Order: sequence, then C-alpha cells, then structure tokens
Amino acid sequence: MSPNDPSESNEASTPERKPATAAFGPPHLHHVKHEPTDPDVLAKLEWLDDLMFEAIDGDPTALETAIDAWQKSLNELGPDALEESRLQYLRRAQSVWNELRNEPNHPPHKVFAAIEVISLLAVKAW
Repeated sequence: MSPNDPSESNEASTPERKPATAAFGPPHLHHVKHEPTDPDVLAKLEWLDDLMFEAIDGDPTALETAIDAWQKSLNELGPDALEESRLQYLRRAQSVWNELRNEPNHPPHKVFAAIEVISLLAVKAW
C-alpha cells in the first residue's frame, strides 16, 4: 500500500460524506390529520370562530354566548377537532391583553373579555 498510489483509498484522511438525513436523522414529519371534513362540522367551526373572535374583541353578547358555545362544541365535536382553534383563540386573546394592559385608558370591557376567554381556554379539556 503506497501513500502515493491514487488507486488505493485513504479512509483515514478522507471523511465519509453522509447524506444530510444521516447527519440529522430522518426528516421530521409533522403529525397532521387530513381527514375528510364534513361541511356541517366546517360550518360549526366557522360559526364558533366568528363568535369567539367577537367575544375576544369585547362584544358582551358574544362573550356571554361564547362560554356556552365552547362547552357545547367540545361535547359535540370533541377536543381534538377544536385544539387548533383553541390555540388560535388563546393567541388572539393574549395578544389583545398584552396590547391593552399597558394603555393608560384601555377599554375595560375588552380587557375583561380577553381575560375571560383566556380563562375559558387555558386548560385543555382532556
């Protein structure tokens, strides 16, 4: 084995190149459910979205309705179907709370609504 012979490989001096997936493991696949969605379920989710966002924005009637609607939706659709929506509502309510709490003349009904929605949704139902 001659060090100058190009036909022989020198494994010690040339590191083996691994594909990127080998260096970082297999590609991460996100767990996403792609089940066919019933139009009635979509309509209920859209209605709930409208109601919850109105409640977060301080509509007192929407806030009062949202509390019961959330519980009924959980019972009817199940927590798995509502988890993505729950997280969106929480993010929006927290955003409203963070924006308003430092304003000197913040509208109290909006602060109250954001806190109510956060309280309603902060704990997972399962």
